[in-house]
Amino acid sequence: YGGECGGDWFGFCLRLAEAGYFNRVCAAVRLRMPVGWRDYRPPAGNVPAATTDPFYNPHFRADPADYSLGPGASRAEPGFMWHLDSPPPATAETGGVRIRGWCFRPDGRPVIVTAKTNGMRWFAPCEQSRPDVKAAFPGLAGVRCGFSILLRLPSGIHGLTLAAESPGTAPQELLRQSVRVPRLAALRRLMSSDRSQLVAFQLNAGPLHPPCRLSVAKFPPRPMAAGPRFSIVTPSLQDGRWLEETMLGVLNQPGVAGEYVVQDGGSTDGSVAVIERMAEISAAKAIGGRAGPNSSAIRLAAWESAPDGGQAAAIARGFAKTTGASGDLMAWINSDDFYLPGALRFVAGWFAGHPDVDVLYSHRLMVDENSMEIGRWFLPPQDPAILRLNDFVPQETLFWRRRIWDKVGGLDPTFRFAMDWDLLLRFQAAGARIVRVPYFLACFRIHPRQKTAAEIDTIGRKEIEALRTRANGHPISPVDLESDGRLHGYLRRSAWIELWWKLGIRAP
Repeated sequence: YGGECGGDWFGFCLRLAEAGYFNRVCAAVRLRMPVGWRDYRPPAGNVPAATTDPFYNPHFRADPADYSLGPGASRAEPGFMWHLDSPPPATAETGGVRIRGWCFRPDGRPVIVTAKTNGMRWFAPCEQSRPDVKAAFPGLAGVRCGFSILLRLPSGIHGLTLAAESPGTAPQELLRQSVRVPRLAALRRLMSSDRSQLVAFQLNAGPLHPPCRLSVAKFPPRPMAAGPRFSIVTPSLQDGRWLEETMLGVLNQPGVAGEYVVQDGGSTDGSVAVIERMAEISAAKAIGGRAGPNSSAIRLAAWESAPDGGQAAAIARGFAKTTGASGDLMAWINSDDFYLPGALRFVAGWFAGHPDVDVLYSHRLMVDENSMEIGRWFLPPQDPAILRLNDFVPQETLFWRRRIWDKVGGLDPTFRFAMDWDLLLRFQAAGARIVRVPYFLACFRIHPRQKTAAEIDTIGRKEIEALRTRANGHPISPVDLESDGRLHGYLRRSAWIELWWKLGIRAP
C-alpha cells in the first residue's frame, strides 16, 4: 500500500494483478487504515460473487479478518452458503432499507433470513428464483434461494443484525452494522422525487416502530335498533398459539348477534383442544340464555378439524355451514389475526346506517408474535382504479353483505394466495359499493410462519400478476407499476394521512 498504487485498495490490487503477483500471499499482517479509506467495500457474504468482487481471495477468512494459507472449508459441508447483493447502507436518508441476497444450505433445509434491530424483526424466506446461483452451484436442489427484505426504520441509530435460520440448526449471523436514519426521514420519503421509495416502503408489511402496548381508540357510538347479523369463519392450520385470541376476539364482541364457524385443516399442535374449550364456553353462554340463535351475541355454531383443499376451500366449507338474510354480514378472520374490542358493533352500526354499502374495510394495525403493536397502515378512501392495480385492502378488516357474496358466487377455490383480491375484484365488477372507514377494526400479525411472507415469492406472485392482467386487460410490468402516477398519488395520500394522524388529526 503506497502512493504509487493510487492510495486505495482497489488500485493496489490492480497494480499487483498487472505485475502478475496478485494472490501470491507470502505473509499476512494487520494494518490500521485511515478513517476515510473507504473507496472499496468488499461484498458481504461467505461466497462472494466473482462478478461483484474481481479480487476475491478464496483463502480469506471473514471471521478473524485474516488470511489462511490452508484450503478453505469444503462447500459440501452442512452450513449456510450466502451472499448479499445489496447490503444495508450506513445512512438511510428516508428510512427505507432494501437488503437483497441469497442463502441456502447444501443439505436442502429451508432457510429464513431475519433482520433485527431495537426489538423489531423482519422475516424473509429464501424462496426467490436465482438461476444464477443455481448455475454457480450445480448441486443446489432448485433455483429458489434468493431473498429480499424491505425495512422502514424510524429516525435514530439502529444496530442492525442479519441472520440465517433453518429448522434444527443454530442461527448464523450474516451481518452486524449500524444504520443511521436522520430526523424527518418520513417527510423526506413523502417529498422524494424517487417514486420507488413510496412504492417500496409506505405500506410495508413489517415493523414500523419498536413493539409497544396496543393502544386502541374507542369507536364512535352508532345507534341502531336491530343491526345486521354476522356469519364469520376462521380457517385454521397449526396456529394453536394464537387461535384462542382469535376466537375470543369474535365470541366476546358485545352488542352484536351472529354465528361463528372454525374450519381447522387437521392441526396437530393443540388447536383442537383450544377449539373444544372455546366450544364449551360458547355452549355455556347459550344454556344461560345469552347466546341463542336470536340473541345479541356471537355463538360458535359449528367447528370441524379435517384435511381440506387449502385456505379458500376451508373458508368456503365454513360459510356453507352458515345462513343469513341478504343484508346480513359476512367475514373471515385468519387464525393468527384478531378483531379489536367493539369492532363488530361499529361495523354493524355502519352497515345499518348505510343500506347501500355492500363492502367495508378499515386501516390496518400490525402486531408481533406477542400481540404488541409494531405499526399501522393508513389508507386513503377506496379508489376503484387502485384496486385494479394492487390489493391494499387489509383482509382481516374486510366485511361484506351476503347479497354480494351470493351474486358473485363466493370464493374461487383455485386461488391459494390472492383469493381475497380476486373476491374484491369480482365484487367491484358486480357493481358493489365499497368503502374504507377511517378506523382500525382488527390486528394483522407478523410472524415467521405467516402465509403472506411464506408464499409471496412462489404461488403468490403468479396469482397477483394474473389478477392484475385480468383486471386491466393487459399485463403490467413491475417497472410500469412502479412508475404509475395513480399508484404514486395513492401512496402519497397514505403518507399524508399517516402524518396527520401523528399530529392528532383523523383524516376522513
